[in-house]
Amino acid sequence: YVFSLVYNKGGAGTGASYYLNAAGKPTERYLYEFNRITSYGTWGDKVVTVSTGDSKTTDADGNIAQALLFNYLDENTGGQTEGAIDAENFLGNGEKVTFAGLEEANGKLYTSVVPMGMSRYGIGQWPDMVTDTELVAKADGGSASSSYTAGTIPSTQYPDRAWVAIYSGSSFAEKPVIVSTDKIGFACGRHRSQYYQTIWAADNGDLYVFSPGYGRTFTSSADLKKVTGTKPSGVVRIRKGATEFDPDYYVNFEQIGTQHPVFRCWHISGAHFLLQLYSDGVEGMMQGKDAVTNELAVFDAEAKTVVPVTGLPSDLAGFGGEPYGENGAMYIAVTVTGGDKPAFYKIDAATGHATKGLVIDAESVATAGKLTVRK
Repeated sequence: YVFSLVYNKGGAGTGASYYLNAAGKPTERYLYEFNRITSYGTWGDKVVTVSTGDSKTTDADGNIAQALLFNYLDENTGGQTEGAIDAENFLGNGEKVTFAGLEEANGKLYTSVVPMGMSRYGIGQWPDMVTDTELVAKADGGSASSSYTAGTIPSTQYPDRAWVAIYSGSSFAEKPVIVSTDKIGFACGRHRSQYYQTIWAADNGDLYVFSPGYGRTFTSSADLKKVTGTKPSGVVRIRKGATEFDPDYYVNFEQIGTQHPVFRCWHISGAHFLLQLYSDGVEGMMQGKDAVTNELAVFDAEAKTVVPVTGLPSDLAGFGGEPYGENGAMYIAVTVTGGDKPAFYKIDAATGHATKGLVIDAESVATAGKLTVRK
């Protein structure tokens, strides 16, 4: 099956599954409704969605503990199941967390663990984990995905550290190995409530962990104090089979290439990765949902070089959400401002050159994939 996943902003996630029938025609099989989607990936024969939301646990004052909520779609049957684990104090620092991306490599599952501050439940359970009482919101505030309630710490107290959880079994119920580093900030791309995957394995099994340096966007206001990060956008590495970060590996993206921070990234082949960058640098990243991210580059993780992608149209308007990789190249949907139909561009991992390919008779294209008829 191929599964479509629809975010639906703050509402429940929806989706559908499709397969190729004997005549090679895509055919819808099932429709789904499940927990809100903020990140997703695969684990074994399951497509997994994840978000953080209310659990069934409350304290004496009625404050609700937060949980990591999972939805599993079976690639063999199209079946749907759900699960949940505790998101409170997951890292031992009192904060609730979410996961950003799932990466299978070396017989294990890696996920970036993103701390999100302390809930009212968490503050009640672990008051000694509040590093500064001025960080606790005195009134409701914010809007949309940035809204918060009084009595919580709305953003992390630890913006300049990254954590990765390593699972060796087949269930999130097991206790993972958690590794951390202070060379980069937390590892995920962000747009509104979406947490984009920025941890990817190279072909040799080494795991590369990318950070945009979003902690710098946590700025205090007259109504709310926040811990502001200082770490630039960078990448670190966990060697194949290791349970610690490589102490000798670090790349600062704001010192090479166009010196712009990473928004999203994907593995192409070998140790090459496609980077989607903030076109206007750190200043642009500070614009949040209005930031421009129309710059692509190829990162060679072994050589530690960034090569800007060339060959894209001069009237570039934006990209589809997810590229498709195959045979050492990446295919990404490109839209332009001139009214032409969107087209796929093939990006060569070795040269960074993009070549125009298939034009699509549509207003926009999110991504592409490949199905084959199962014999």
